[in-house]
Amino acid sequence: MNTETALFNRIQSLDLSVAKLVQWGEHLSVEHPGIDAQHKAIFDLGARIHEHWRHGGVVDELRPSVDKLVNMLQVHFAYEERLLGEIGYADLKQHAAEHRNMLDDLELIHERFHRIVDGHEARGGSLLAPGWPIMQFMLGVTVGHVMTSDMSYCKALIASRDGEERFQGLA
Repeated sequence: MNTETALFNRIQSLDLSVAKLVQWGEHLSVEHPGIDAQHKAIFDLGARIHEHWRHGGVVDELRPSVDKLVNMLQVHFAYEERLLGEIGYADLKQHAAEHRNMLDDLELIHERFHRIVDGHEARGGSLLAPGWPIMQFMLGVTVGHVMTSDMSYCKALIASRDGEERFQGLA
């Protein structure tokens, strides 16, 4: 294998994994059990997709998992936006726009996975490590979105929950 092709080959990425770059834990909690469980499930699936690819998985085997990831994110974003709407979260419009952008990015990855046939992209495209976009996307979701945008609504969720508990205590 020459050095030029090794730049885009799996051998270069054997030491890189989503799970090594980001450890799931309490530091990613938004203090809402439902959202936290969904976030972890999304992260775990993205990490499994990347790991499967890293260890020789072929695109045909990965396609159903990528389909599932798209579905999970659509359901999660709808759930999160509905919950934030119910508590009157002030930055909901901006947060929802960020969700749309992430779904657009994921849809491009999804479309690419469905264009790849027998290890080669259909219509003359090139195959540059299909697992890389998943890793980059998952890092963007965890480090970029959960640790910044989602953390910004934590106080609103906690205040809403505390207000609900106080109200129930008066009844």
